[in-house]
Amino acid sequence: MKTPSEIFKNNSKLLENDSVKELVWEYEKVCDALIDLQQFSEMGKEKYLRILLGEIRQSISMELNRDLEAERFGESERVNFKNAVENLRKYIDDYCRDHQIYL
Repeated sequence: MKTPSEIFKNNSKLLENDSVKELVWEYEKVCDALIDLQQFSEMGKEKYLRILLGEIRQSISMELNRDLEAERFGESERVNFKNAVENLRKYIDDYCRDHQIYL
């Protein structure tokens, strides 16, 4: 975004006009609001990413424990990690699409 002095660089005397001063003040308020909105949006995405990472971590722990138990008890059907990773990738893609997070 351009600053008011950049906008009026060819005619800086206009910045002394009361109407232009008011316009500049309103412009600065809008710019501040836009920055606040962008920061809020980024904080929201950070929150969703934290949730996503927590769910991924929990899912990985659960699958590893399930496989460990299958190994310990001699079960023939162990965790299919390829399938688990494919499901995890699909979950991440869906989650990011739903929360408008672009990685």
